[in-house]
Amino acid sequence: MRGPTKSDDGSLHGASASFTTLSGELAASRLGTALSEVSDAVSYLRAEVGDRPTVPKGATPAEETWLASSDLVNDPLWLAEVVAATAPRLGTSNQMVATSLFVQNYAYRVITLAVACATVSGVVPDSRHEHLAVCIKAGRPNSIAYLEPRILVMSNDPETMLSAPGAGQRVIDDLVESAITGHLADLVASAHESVRIGQRLLWGNVAASCAVAFRTMEGLLGPWVRDVGERFMASTPEMMAGLGSFWLVEESGAHGWFWERSNCCLYDQLGGVRCADCSKTPANERRAAYRRSLNPSSAS
Repeated sequence: MRGPTKSDDGSLHGASASFTTLSGELAASRLGTALSEVSDAVSYLRAEVGDRPTVPKGATPAEETWLASSDLVNDPLWLAEVVAATAPRLGTSNQMVATSLFVQNYAYRVITLAVACATVSGVVPDSRHEHLAVCIKAGRPNSIAYLEPRILVMSNDPETMLSAPGAGQRVIDDLVESAITGHLADLVASAHESVRIGQRLLWGNVAASCAVAFRTMEGLLGPWVRDVGERFMASTPEMMAGLGSFWLVEESGAHGWFWERSNCCLYDQLGGVRCADCSKTPANERRAAYRRSLNPSSAS
C-alpha cells in the first residue's frame, strides 16, 4: 500500500490520511480553538497563545511571570537560580529535590498539553522550546504559552488518525521530535549540569510525565488511547528506555491503566508521602493499591 506523501503546500496525503501544517495567524486561531476544547474537557489544562512579556534572561522571576523557555532550558546557571527561587514554595531547601520536581512539573505541562490537543482536537502544536514560554506560579511551572504557534492538523478525527499505524506514527514522531528531542532533552541536560542530580532520575520524570499525559486522556477518551501511549513510549529516545512501563489491571470488571516507574522523583522527601507509582514501594504493594482503587469495597 502506498504511504502518505507530501504535496508542495506541506500537507501530507495518503489513502486515508492527510495532514496540514499551519503557522502564523491561522495556526494561532486553530490552536486557540483546540486549547479551548481541551480546557473544556480537562479544566486544569490551560495555555496561552501569542506573545507574552517575558522577564530578562538571568532575572529572578516574581510570582506569575513568564520566562522564555529557550533562554531557560539552555542556561544551567539561570535554571538553577529559578529553581532555587521556587524551592521555598515547595517546602524544601534541597536544590536536588527542587530541581527534580521542577523538571517533572515542567515536562508535564509541555507534553500533556501537546498530547491533549492531539487526542481531543486533532491538532499537534510544535512544542520546541524556541516557540514556548513558561509561567511560574506557587513554586512550579504552572502554565505555558505558544509564542509563535506552528501546528500539524489532522484531516480526520483523532481516534481514526492516531489508531492507524501510518498516520498515528506520523503524529507520534512529531510529538517526540518537538516536545522531547526539541525541548525536554535540553531541560534535562541543563538541570543535570546545574546541580548534582542523575540524568536517569530526570529522564524518569519526563517518562512519567508522558505516561500521565496519556493516562489522563485515556480516562477521558477511552481505551483507544492506550495503544497510542504504548507506541509513543516505544518511540522515545534511548535515554527514556527502561524507566518504567504501563500495567493494565482488571478488578471486578473494572480496568485501570497504570504507569510504574523504575526510579524515584524524590517527592517523598517533601513530607514522606510517596507517589502511587514510586519505585521505593514494593511492586506487590503498588499493585494491590491499584486494585483497591478499582474496587474500593474490596479494601479490608
